[in-house]
Amino acid sequence: MKRRQLLQGLLAAPLVWPLAGLQAAESRPDNGRRVVVVGAGAFGGWTALRLAQSGAQVTLIERFSPGHFMSSSGGDSRVIRHMYTNPLYVRMVERSLALYRQADREWHKRLLHPIGVLFMRQPAGAGFFEAGKPALSEVGIEHERLGPEEIAARWPQIGVDGLDEAIYEPQAGYLMARRACEAVYAALQRAGGRVVAGQAKPGTMRSGRLESARLPDGSEVRADDFVFACGPWLPELFSEVLGPVLETSRQDIYYFSPPTDGPGHSENELPVWADFGERLWYGIPGNRRWGFKVADDTRGEPVEPQDRDRQVDHAHVEMAREFMRRRFPAMGDAALEGARFCQYTNTPDGDFILDRHPEAANLWLVGGGSGHGFKHGPALGELVAESVLRGEQAEPAFALSRFDRQADANGE
Repeated sequence: MKRRQLLQGLLAAPLVWPLAGLQAAESRPDNGRRVVVVGAGAFGGWTALRLAQSGAQVTLIERFSPGHFMSSSGGDSRVIRHMYTNPLYVRMVERSLALYRQADREWHKRLLHPIGVLFMRQPAGAGFFEAGKPALSEVGIEHERLGPEEIAARWPQIGVDGLDEAIYEPQAGYLMARRACEAVYAALQRAGGRVVAGQAKPGTMRSGRLESARLPDGSEVRADDFVFACGPWLPELFSEVLGPVLETSRQDIYYFSPPTDGPGHSENELPVWADFGERLWYGIPGNRRWGFKVADDTRGEPVEPQDRDRQVDHAHVEMAREFMRRRFPAMGDAALEGARFCQYTNTPDGDFILDRHPEAANLWLVGGGSGHGFKHGPALGELVAESVLRGEQAEPAFALSRFDRQADANGE
């Protein structure tokens, strides 16, 4: 399913959060609630931190390390942007951006790089743009509409052949993905959270509740509530519930060496960009840490999360070069510096999952990032924490029951 077909779900009512501090939870009263969170990626890490800040006794269990290359939250960078067809996600990005800015101030990190994001539209991308522009305006997100001539004048590195228009978000940009996961992990420990290394599985369910999370050595971690936010491993752990609605796809990301002459292709000269055509290509300009990043957002082949095959698909590399010859002409014959294997944990509609397990009232399932989840980690973490502590779902748009409604509507 292509990105322009995604996120056409419910237009939710406005979400309004107060901007709470990210300080350590020692200043918050202990509410006595014991919560286990499984998975230290963008969803699990921020959930654990927000729960600790709310006074819960949190244990975070991670199989690898925060931002590990096998995880969906691994790698160097992720795009953060407001452009969506659903205002719910626009508001969530607005909230997440505020929390990332605050994290940079309080943790003395530079996780957010607000170099702007440029969305370019070919005729095939008209539907996404026509729905996305009103969503930006509704939430009040600063943006500019640019024609091909204006694009070429501002960024002469970009070839405008085939483009109809563009939207530029000056406050958006990219996030340091692995560093963000590590920073949240460290903040949780400062907030009194406990971290455990291991591959957790659900323990015994009894009387409609999960009693523990089980570790490989046979030991168990007991708690009042459990949150499993372990990305592509969710369908394996909860096959009956999530197997039919989650599929993991392989997505290849390439890094090319920018040219040394002519207009530059670094983050000092270009914004983050996305090109909506028959395929959705996107990328992040180069810097001292990596080359010019190019990725195809079209859903890749299904893959198992433990698959360690990292072989480069040379035919797909050539597709990337063909795209660059048109859109970034000076990059057309650039040398390939490296490639990375990324995993998308996809739902059929591209929306997230945040809901109780149907057989355990204290077990929450969180996932389905669908290739756009990382940026939402701070906001979604707040929604999960609120759901757990209040004992009720904070955002109905992410309920599992929607898949039953969709199946009924499709006559399945």
